[in-house]
Amino acid sequence: MSDHFGSSCKLPLIAVTVHPSKYNGTQDPESWLQDLRFFCRLHGIEEESEIVSFAILKVDPMISIPKKTCTFTGFLNALKSHITFHVMNASALHNLRCIQYNPKEDMTDFISKFLSLCRTANITSLEEQKTYLLNSLLDDNIRNILASKFRNVDDFDWVIRLFQGIMYEYPMHQIRYGSKITIKHCSTGNFLSHGEHIPIETGSQLSKVSCDGMSRPAANEIWIVSSPYGENKVPGDPIHYNSIISLKHETTGGSLHATENNVWSFMGRSENSNWLVRRHTTEPGYHNDPNGVWAIGDIIILENVSNKLPLYSNDNHNVSLDGDGYEENNKWYAEIAGQ
Repeated sequence: MSDHFGSSCKLPLIAVTVHPSKYNGTQDPESWLQDLRFFCRLHGIEEESEIVSFAILKVDPMISIPKKTCTFTGFLNALKSHITFHVMNASALHNLRCIQYNPKEDMTDFISKFLSLCRTANITSLEEQKTYLLNSLLDDNIRNILASKFRNVDDFDWVIRLFQGIMYEYPMHQIRYGSKITIKHCSTGNFLSHGEHIPIETGSQLSKVSCDGMSRPAANEIWIVSSPYGENKVPGDPIHYNSIISLKHETTGGSLHATENNVWSFMGRSENSNWLVRRHTTEPGYHNDPNGVWAIGDIIILENVSNKLPLYSNDNHNVSLDGDGYEENNKWYAEIAGQ
C-alpha cells in the first residue's frame, strides 16, 4: 500500500465508516468490487492502485492474491482463479436450472434473480438465456406460447419484455371455476348446445343435448364451469389438466350428464355429471400429463368420469360418448362467452 494511502486524511474517514463486507468467495467478484469502488469514491479515493490495495485487505486470507496485483483486472482475475469462484459458478448454474417462476412472486424480484444467476453462471448466450427462462415455467401451454414469441427475437431486453407481457396477460385466457364458456367441436365447427328443457319422457329430468350453431354462439351454447358433484371448488381458481369439473347450462340450469353412451342435460346433479378435462393428443399416455392450465383455444377431450368414455360428435349433430380419446371427433375447444 502506498505511503500516500497510509498517511492521507482519507484513511480515518474509512475507519469511522461502515466498511464493505469481507470478500470470502460467496459473492460475485465484479459486483463486490463495484460496491467497494463506490465506497472508496465516497471517501475521495479514486486511484486504481490504492483501491486495489484496500480491496486486498478485505479479501479472506484463504484466497491468495499475487503481491504485485495493482489493477482491477489483475485483482478480479485472482478472485476468479480461486476454487471458491468455480464452486459459486457451478452453484449458480444449478440454481438457474432449478429456478421456477411463481406467478405470486413479484416479477421484478424474479427477473433480478434470474439475471444475477445468469451473470454468476457466466451464461451469456441469448439462446441459452431463452432456454433457461422457458424452463422456469411449469405450464406447458404458456411455455409453448413464449417459445414461439422468442424464436426470432435477438435482443434480451425484448425477451424480458415479452416474458413480462405474456405472464401478465395469460391469466386472462385461463378457464376457471365459474367461467362462462362455449364448447366447440373441432371437426364440425358446431357448438355444444341445449335448448329448453323438454323431458325425453314425462317426469324425466333428462333432455336432449346436441351439437349445433356454426355461427356466432347464442345463449343456448353457454355453459358454466362448475365444481364437480360432491366437491366445492373456489370460484376463480384455474382448471388444471386432469381436473374434474361439471358443466352447467346457463339458460336452463341443467348439467351435462351421461348414462351409458348417451349424453343429456340433467336437471340435477350426480356422479354422472362429472367430467375429466384432458389434453387431446395422439401420443399414448400424454393424456395423463397434469402440467398446464386449461386455457381458451386448447384442444381437449372431456371424459365422463363414471363411464370413462370421451365426449363425441360428428356431422349428424348428435352428442354421445364414443371413441378412444385420440380421434378427431373427440376434439373440442373452449372460448370465454362474450369474447
